[in-house]
Amino acid sequence: MPEYINNFLFSYYGLDWAAAVFMFLSMYRLGHHKKDGFVFAALASICWIAFNLIAHSAAGVVANVVIAIMAFQSLSKWNKTHPINGSDNAEDEFPCSPSK
Repeated sequence: MPEYINNFLFSYYGLDWAAAVFMFLSMYRLGHHKKDGFVFAALASICWIAFNLIAHSAAGVVANVVIAIMAFQSLSKWNKTHPINGSDNAEDEFPCSPSK
């Protein structure tokens, strides 16, 4: 692969690619009401924080710290709403889903 293409694709050590993949996984998993989507969102934010540190973007770092905190808080709320010994379908519903 020519060096200019390699530099274009991987100039940030693949952090931008990893962040994008984690965010896509997050959206997919949350769309299927799976709590690990919050974990993928937090991982994406951590990758974006590292990316923005390298790119010297303070706003990007701050925004992604907030997003990571929100993802961990959402996961914590989910775990409080669905304890480990809870119902069998605890993974299948959002905490705010209307009861059936």
